Amino acid sequence: MLPVVPQTTHDGEAAHTRVAYAALREQIGSGELEPGSWLREHTLATSLGLSRTPVREALRLLAAEGAVELVHNRGARVVSWSAEDIDEAYRLRALIEGYGAGLAAARADAACVAELRSLQERYEQALDAQDPQPTSSDPTTAPMTSAPMTSAQCNDDFHAAVLAASGSARLPVLVAAVSSAPLVRRVLHSYDDDDRRRSVMAHRDVITAIANGDADLATSAMSSHILAARYSALRS
Repeated sequence: MLPVVPQTTHDGEAAHTRVAYAALREQIGSGELEPGSWLREHTLATSLGLSRTPVREALRLLAAEGAVELVHNRGARVVSWSAEDIDEAYRLRALIEGYGAGLAAARADAACVAELRSLQERYEQALDAQDPQPTSSDPTTAPMTSAPMTSAQCNDDFHAAVLAASGSARLPVLVAAVSSAPLVRRVLHSYDDDDRRRSVMAHRDVITAIANGDADLATSAMSSHILAARYSALRS
C-alpha cells in the first residue's frame, strides 16, 4: 500500500511524487537498484521523466520506511542490510506479526476472514503469473509492475490485512519500524518454486487458524512463516 503523500503545490506534483516513490521502491525491491548504490536526484529524475522535486520527496518517503539513507552533503543511497540486520528484522517481525495473528484469531469476524481469503486468492494468482503485467502509457497511473512485484504487493496486502484484523493500531507501526518493505519485496522477487509453495501453505494455515478462532495456531503459523522466509532473505 502506497503511503499518503503530503499535498504539494498542486495535485499534479503529489501524483508525480507517488509515481517516483512507486518506481524507486520497486527498483530497490527487485534489486535493479542494488544495496549501497547512490541515488542521484538528477539521474533519477531524467530516467523517470520527472522533475527533481517529486524525486526528492520520494527519497524522503523511502528513507522514512528504511529503504534509503540520506547522507548529509552526499545525497541518498540504498540501505545495505547485513546478515545480522536481516536475521534480527525477521525475528522481530515473527514476534510482532505472530502476536497480531493471534489477536486476529480472537477478534476477526466473517467479513475479515472473507477478505483474507480473497487476498490470498489474488496472491496465489499473482504467483502463478509468468508474464509482465500490462502498463499504461500515462506515467501517473501506470502500475510499472512485473509478475514478481505484483505478487509482492499482494503479499504486502495480506500481511497488512492480518494486522488490521488484530484491531491494534500499534502493530503496523512496529512492523514498519523493524523491517523494510523493499527488502521483503526483494526476497519475494528471488523466490523459487519451493519458497512459493511454502509461502502459499503458510498463508493458508494462518487463514485456517483465524477462521477457527485458534489464537495459538495463528501465532505459531505466522511466526513460523516469517522465520522460514528469513532464510530466503539471507540468501537473496
